[in-house]
Order: sequence, then C-alpha cells, then structure tokens
Amino acid sequence: MIRVALLILSLCCTLSHAELLVTQATVRLLPPGVPNTAAYFTIENNSQHAEFLVGAKANFVAKAEIHNHIHHNGMMKMQQQSEVKIEAGQTLHFAPGGLHIMLFGLKQPLSENQVLDLSVQTKSGKNIRFKADVKSPSIHKHHH
Repeated sequence: MIRVALLILSLCCTLSHAELLVTQATVRLLPPGVPNTAAYFTIENNSQHAEFLVGAKANFVAKAEIHNHIHHNGMMKMQQQSEVKIEAGQTLHFAPGGLHIMLFGLKQPLSENQVLDLSVQTKSGKNIRFKADVKSPSIHKHHH
C-alpha cells in the first residue's frame, strides 16, 4: 500500500513539473576573462494556475539570480526580481533587454555550443531543470 502511494505521489510530482516547460535555452558566450553572463529561455505555464519563479541555480557559477531590465529616470538598468509571475496558459520570454537569469562568477571558461545544466525554482517548491546551449551574442534575438 505504501509503495502504491509513493508511486502515485511521484507521478503527480513528475506531471506537475511538466506543467512548466522550458525551451530555447541559451547562455551568452562572452570574451574570455569576463566573469558574468546571462541565460535566456522561453517558459510555458501549461497548468490551470499561476506559477511564480523565485530563484535560479547553475553549478558552473557562484550565483544565479532572476533579473529584469527596467527604465528608471531615462536610463536602462538591471534589477533583481524576487519573483516573476507566469499566469496559467502564459508563455514568458527571458531575452536580452528584458527578463533573464544573471550568472555571476563563472567557475570555468565557456565554449560555443557547450551544453550547461540550469534550473529555476518556483514559490511552490518545484525545481525545473533544463539544458542550455552556449551561444555567441549575435545568436540571441529579442522577443516582444
């Protein structure tokens, strides 16, 4: 009986992770010696309720944070986000000039087409893991 309950619980958790789908994930390749970079991706909320992203992790950097570019007093600046809401059925684009994952303190140099593991965390405790390809900045496109 306990095994059946654990199986059902694990299936529920697996299905709930599939409700948030990350695609088109990339990490910006910058010149050697630049210690920080950014990750971009598209995330779809296929669930029936809003989800909130509250954090990010990547084992190839010292720290990862959710950031957004904002206009303040006529200037563009980055600002850390404590949470980002994704409405039910909504797709968000993390792209240059907007939402992105800021990656601080690279532990090793990156190379073109390298594949890296990242994750984002939700307020409800879900950890959504995904892979991102390292790409030169010219590959990135703005989404509006």
